[in-house]
Amino acid sequence: MAEIIPFRGVLYNPAKVGDLNKVMAPPYDVIPPAKQDELYDRHPNNVIRLIFGKVRPEDREGSDRYSRAASDFQRWLSEGVLVQDERPCMYYYTQTYSEKDGSRKTRKGFIALSKLMDFGKGIHPHERTLSGPKADRLKLMQASDANFCSIFSLYSDPALKANKLLDAAASGRKPDIDVTDDDGTVNRVWRVDDQKVLDVITESMKDKALFIADGHHRYETALNYRNMMREKAGNQTGNEPYDYVMMYFSNMDDEGMTIWPTHRVVHSLVDFNPDCFLYKCSGYFDLREFSYGMPDEAAVREAFLKELKKAGESAVALGLHIRARDIYYLLTIKSQDTMDKVFGGAIPEVFKRLDVTVLHSLIFAKILGMTQEAQERQENLVYVKSFEEVIAACSNDKNQLVFLLNNTKIEQVKAVAEAGFVMPQKSTYFYPKLLSGLTINFHGTKAALKA
Repeated sequence: MAEIIPFRGVLYNPAKVGDLNKVMAPPYDVIPPAKQDELYDRHPNNVIRLIFGKVRPEDREGSDRYSRAASDFQRWLSEGVLVQDERPCMYYYTQTYSEKDGSRKTRKGFIALSKLMDFGKGIHPHERTLSGPKADRLKLMQASDANFCSIFSLYSDPALKANKLLDAAASGRKPDIDVTDDDGTVNRVWRVDDQKVLDVITESMKDKALFIADGHHRYETALNYRNMMREKAGNQTGNEPYDYVMMYFSNMDDEGMTIWPTHRVVHSLVDFNPDCFLYKCSGYFDLREFSYGMPDEAAVREAFLKELKKAGESAVALGLHIRARDIYYLLTIKSQDTMDKVFGGAIPEVFKRLDVTVLHSLIFAKILGMTQEAQERQENLVYVKSFEEVIAACSNDKNQLVFLLNNTKIEQVKAVAEAGFVMPQKSTYFYPKLLSGLTINFHGTKAALKA
């Protein structure tokens, strides 16, 4: 189960960089090229240069964005731009953000080191990964010998023990980091180095299973890096720096946990016939139409989204919009055993009640004929986060269908992971994303680790 320890984090030095807001960045995998340029211009020490450096035409093996990141990291350490804490800490991290309805919520968690474990031995993934991002992150880790971003993990503790201890430890103190990201999320971090508090939290986590919410590629990269280093090192204690990875731990029983859906846009299908497609869907789903004329589109859409959410509370329910048709369709699965009748035991039971797996296996694979390999390569798929984006996608002539999804429930994520399975890509969007640049775990010292 979870084996965690405090560590001597590397943090930005405000005396050197000034406004900490200017050196932070979103996770590397959600940064488009224009945002990368903006972050480069925002501050010469922005963490973008470490986590997602620019590619140059003259780059070659050993002289590329990975080597530049490693060089910048070491230079910033020597110049005091980044400073390693003198004592091992856990870092209490809260994010206060706006929900889609405008309400404010706070998600709480803490950053520490987690002993690396193979999947199924105390830690569980819930989504598939791709080889490309893992190769990219491995090159960065090999060059820098550091974790620049935290893995986002979940654990369950209805008593909220760690949260209460950390709340008390931070009470009455100004946060060590207080920054607002570009989405308006307020990110606050407190160093916690009280040994009694650290010991209690460490002990309380020993019986906890961990579920990766975000950072699957980086976790698998850390495992690969550990294995490579073990082969090189020979003799080892099992508590080497590479045996641990920087991780953010958040309690899934806390009220601040939010999962947003990721919607699907289908494009470039050959010989696609909307009427034939709807007819095939009607064999498995009850179809309800929400027709609109342009003046009342917003009102109809609001009613449609409300009914989609309501239907999803008790059954698999999907929203559908077809290009060039002024209709929203609500697809509700005909009965709880529909998936049993179609697939029998070919699909695990835990998947048969999930909107995303019904969409991918029944509609994409069976009805539209998209193979799993084609789906994983995203040959005919685009993933978008907001309702506005997915509806706007219908104005593009090459896009044929958009599917609107409800949130995946946290208990569904837990059930799939515990059963030893993984969901399709982009099944969940844990919001908000963790901010990059708050803490760094440098493998170049063993001072943080207990023998």
